Amino acid sequence: MLTDADLHAALRTAATRWRRSDPAREDASDYRIADLRATPGAADVLLAQRDDATARLSIGLPASGAPQYWLYAEPEDAADWVGQLLVWIDEEVFTGGLGPACTRELRGDESYVIVTNYGWQLTDGAEHARLTAAAGPLGWHGAGTL
Repeated sequence: MLTDADLHAALRTAATRWRRSDPAREDASDYRIADLRATPGAADVLLAQRDDATARLSIGLPASGAPQYWLYAEPEDAADWVGQLLVWIDEEVFTGGLGPACTRELRGDESYVIVTNYGWQLTDGAEHARLTAAAGPLGWHGAGTL
């Protein structure tokens, strides 16, 4: 079983780099993990794009029993788990960005995107319902409980 400490350490390592939609050039949609709050069973990250758009994301770690919708294969280690998470975040950030298409939840004065079985919850109710049904209870890869 992957430990919280190993996953937090792998996330800290990943937080040192910008994620780019195009490796050859910088773009406003590039993002990085600007802050990481490590707690038992969770990681709370602040995603920040070059254009200053931000959102927090609360990630349930495996020990918490939370669904792991981003996993498409059993992770070999903490770095692989984080790699699969970052691919999932890439898909969300580089297709919809951190803008108004995502439903936000305010916690105190911080804005969080909401994790669903298909990605980040959309503000369009009909599209949210369609994608929720299409992805199924375990998400696109059926790995919600790996």
